[in-house]
Amino acid sequence: MERLKRWGVFVLILALLGSGAALLFRDTGSECLSILRTGRGTASFLLAATDAEGKIYVLDRDQDGYTLVLGDQAGNRTDSWRLTAEGLPRESVPAALYPAAGGAVYLGLYNTEAETCLQLYRLTQQGTEAELLLSEPCPGQNLQAQMAALTLSSFSQVDSVVTFALLTEDTATFYRRTGADGGLEKAGTFTQAGLRDALALSDGTAVLACAGGLVRTDGAMISLSDAEIIIGLNQTGTGVCYVDAAGLKVFYADFTDWQPYPILELEKEEYDLDACTSLWITQEGCALLLMDGGKLLLDRGSTVSDLTGMLYPSGLRCALTLAGLCLAVLVLTLAVWYVVYEQRRFRLSMLVRWGVLLAAVAALGTGVLLRGAVRSSGHLAAEREAASLMGALATQSLQHDDLTSSLLPQRLGDSLAGAAGDLYRDSAVSVYTRSEDGVWTLVGSNTALPERARGELSASFDRAKAEQALSDGTVFWTRSQGGETRYVLYRAQGGTVLAVDVDGAPLEAAGETASRWMAQGLTALAVLLTALALAILCWITIGVRRALVGMERLAAGERQVRVQVGGGDELASLADDVNALSAALQNVEAQQQELAQSYRRFVPERVLSLLGKTSILEVDKQTFVSRNLAAMMLSFHFPPQVYEKSGRELFDNLNEIIERTASIVTRKGGAVFNFAYDGYDAVFEGGSAAAVSTAVAVQQEVMELNRERELDGRPPVVVHIALDEGNVMLGVVGDENQIEPTSISSSFSVAKHLVELCGRLEANILCTEAVIRSAEAYGSRYMGKCLEGGEAIRTYEIFDGDAYEIRKVKEDTGERFSQGVYALYSRDFSQAKRIFLSLVHHNTGDGGARYYLYLADRLEKRPEDEISLDSGQ
Repeated sequence: MERLKRWGVFVLILALLGSGAALLFRDTGSECLSILRTGRGTASFLLAATDAEGKIYVLDRDQDGYTLVLGDQAGNRTDSWRLTAEGLPRESVPAALYPAAGGAVYLGLYNTEAETCLQLYRLTQQGTEAELLLSEPCPGQNLQAQMAALTLSSFSQVDSVVTFALLTEDTATFYRRTGADGGLEKAGTFTQAGLRDALALSDGTAVLACAGGLVRTDGAMISLSDAEIIIGLNQTGTGVCYVDAAGLKVFYADFTDWQPYPILELEKEEYDLDACTSLWITQEGCALLLMDGGKLLLDRGSTVSDLTGMLYPSGLRCALTLAGLCLAVLVLTLAVWYVVYEQRRFRLSMLVRWGVLLAAVAALGTGVLLRGAVRSSGHLAAEREAASLMGALATQSLQHDDLTSSLLPQRLGDSLAGAAGDLYRDSAVSVYTRSEDGVWTLVGSNTALPERARGELSASFDRAKAEQALSDGTVFWTRSQGGETRYVLYRAQGGTVLAVDVDGAPLEAAGETASRWMAQGLTALAVLLTALALAILCWITIGVRRALVGMERLAAGERQVRVQVGGGDELASLADDVNALSAALQNVEAQQQELAQSYRRFVPERVLSLLGKTSILEVDKQTFVSRNLAAMMLSFHFPPQVYEKSGRELFDNLNEIIERTASIVTRKGGAVFNFAYDGYDAVFEGGSAAAVSTAVAVQQEVMELNRERELDGRPPVVVHIALDEGNVMLGVVGDENQIEPTSISSSFSVAKHLVELCGRLEANILCTEAVIRSAEAYGSRYMGKCLEGGEAIRTYEIFDGDAYEIRKVKEDTGERFSQGVYALYSRDFSQAKRIFLSLVHHNTGDGGARYYLYLADRLEKRPEDEISLDSGQ
């Protein structure tokens, strides 16, 4: 036993320290485990590029800023730069990455901290120094439209001169950096209709990529033979390479003959461009692809190399990291266990031992709740809000603009940007269409991607979700891009899909801010409860110490010992327990007799009879019968002011209605089950006649009760009753310590549905066709059909329990009411409306007629809906 205690203490300490370490090092542990399981970490990369020597640069961003990972074309990591240079914006979107010769890296960013502007930095000293070369404001309201309005062209370098262009609509303004002293100088401005990209050439001229082809600034032009859409120009040898966004091919055009021809296909089995995050054409004409922000591929044409290994630490390093964390936790656990166990021999104070444990558990539990429940609730709230607003604005926009309208993406993007402050500022709106052979192309967008480009090149495109949208109409989901959450909504019309892609980071931040009070309250509550528990523990410890001192004095032979202990501590409780022991034994027999009587109250003799037993001692969990019985469900409710009363008054009201009605059920041979605060269930043997009679008698008793309550100045109670007949299973449920009888039947499911309809139809008693045959002596009428479990249930109202005035009118108008019901189910909605309108005019108290008038009007407007008593929901 002692060894078991030792291990129990050790495991408890290990669990606490291990859980604390998991919370503190959650990100590191998740990264290492992901690398060991899948070969990929949790980091999400944004851009990839190569320099003239073939070295690979990949840009990553986390909550602390940007990181550049360097590697070679064999997939080996060679270096990692943490971009800590002063002046780099924290809130930004990467626009361009160009590694220049000499170790400098040009990084283009859209600075979104205040007014959006396009900035170009030259990074040196492994990212610790940054020179701001360019800062231009971006016009527009929506961030995507702002980024599309002002872009950076492809970069080129000749010797130490780096040249690029700033693209605005159809104008390309070239800049170059000529020396190490810093600064840019303007190299010229060119205008070309349909401008998409630009590139400075080694001979001092420039080539402009437009809708019509490649145009050199010296006047030469190459027309495109296959209607290519040019993106991503890059100088390669004595010519240029470019990507055809329409055909997903890489073309090469030589300076000598300027005849482009394809050199690389980007549609291959080895990868799917639908998952492409970044595409870069190397100077050798190869394609460097960053897939899903976490997989790096190099397509050389004949082979595709996986370079993902350079993005993350090696598996050995991750294994050593996890092993080190586990070893540290184990060593710390051993140290704490040794101290606790050894000090336990020296009677370590209960306050110290259990106080530390209690504080540790409270801190751990609070941390888990804050990292889990509170944070998740904020994210879920943000997701629900985004889905609602995006869906509403998309619907509103589609009411004014067709999906083929070129203005739709810009207008919808601006509408989102103007909604809820700046929370939806980064909203990409695109329209895709699918051809007959399953190819998705871009119809319009507020991003920089041109029309007719393949959907795979759009960051917002997901082929599987687009196909799902075509079948479901609307799809909403959450995806991760660059380590940040984005909310995406697809809405389809025909073969065209509208895609709305919103940055979720501001929404999640707003959600976390809104739930911050919850975190603060939870922390304060944990501190308060811990302090209170420690205070109680301190009080208990004082009493125990006094008792221990008294026991030591007794053990030493001293007999005149008196321990002053306040009430409620362990020693006082022990003394009280000993003194009460004899009295407890004397009361055992009396208690057993009282217990037998109590059993009869919980399991009445009528229930025992139905179960086929004569004594409660014969009842166990094996007791079970199945019989054809009439099932009754009674539900009641009071006005709200009754439920606001104190506990005693509320229970007096509840018990009054239960006693007055349940006694009638018992007198008429029924057995009551499942007492609740708002009703109970009952079953009857020998058919439905007894159940119908009981229901009418109960409603008459309720009318008498309400008259008494009115005289006493108390509010009335409303009682609804539903009846059905069928097979009912009676048995006993519970555990080893407690059992109680229960009834299970589909009839109770039907009765529950009818009780809900009672309130809608303002009917006191509803029953099924199986019961109405036993109610010929009572006034009734056919109310229509309801649906339960996919089955149509013919429903009838028994109004004999209603007030005389209402009962008289229902008898007089019964035939007219039936005509209206049959007209409605015959889909003659106008005739049904006229009938029920006249009935309501004749008797405004007929809730069934009022409901059918509403239902006829609803179905006349929506004739395709199924006709049932549930159609009005």
